[in-house]
Amino acid sequence: MRIVEVEKVSFSYDGKFYVLEDISFSVEKGDFVGIVGPNGAGKSTLFKLILGFLKPNKGSIKLFGKKVEDFKDWEKVGYVPQRINVEHTFPGKVIELLSSVSHNKKNIEFVVEYLKIKDILNKQFTKLSGGQQQRVLLALALSTNPDLLLLDEPSTGLDVHALTHFTNILIDLNTNHGKTILMISHDIGSLLNHANKILCINRKVCYFGPPENAIEYIEEAFGLKGVLHGIS
Repeated sequence: MRIVEVEKVSFSYDGKFYVLEDISFSVEKGDFVGIVGPNGAGKSTLFKLILGFLKPNKGSIKLFGKKVEDFKDWEKVGYVPQRINVEHTFPGKVIELLSSVSHNKKNIEFVVEYLKIKDILNKQFTKLSGGQQQRVLLALALSTNPDLLLLDEPSTGLDVHALTHFTNILIDLNTNHGKTILMISHDIGSLLNHANKILCINRKVCYFGPPENAIEYIEEAFGLKGVLHGIS
């Protein structure tokens, strides 16, 4: 089953310069897609289009077989934004945040236990460590028990221990809980090791396919010819 279908999508903020141009790819149920590209390549803009926050100038996007503009089942989609962009806008306690997103007590109990955040439920989000904040953002995304997860640079600011723990959670969600994952990350080595597909974009699709064939295209997109060989 195709979970996400992006067909010939182009987008411009100002009507002149295209941030994304003629983007096409599809994501199957159970995929773990790692999205890479240099700064300004349009990665976060792509997520905003998939989530319906922005509308493409050209082309179409479907979620679960329905056009985004007609899609209503948003509980099927979980979104983890960049922590650095939200940490100052969440003044409440963790339990308050979870309760504001989901009214399903069983879902909340599951994510609290699964992500081991019971001990921080009554703490203010802005007072938590980077790793704790990232788990809370993931908990918010999982609180509706979504089938699709979109993660925008979830590893930013995490130390090695927190990053390893977070990566293991994502692998488990994908392999054991059937979650389809799209993740933007600069941690190319981790994506090459754990994703089953790599989407490399730099305004256009540079590469989409299995990770073992992606390195030369990633190097070209970043202007790093020969640098990444052996990284995986």
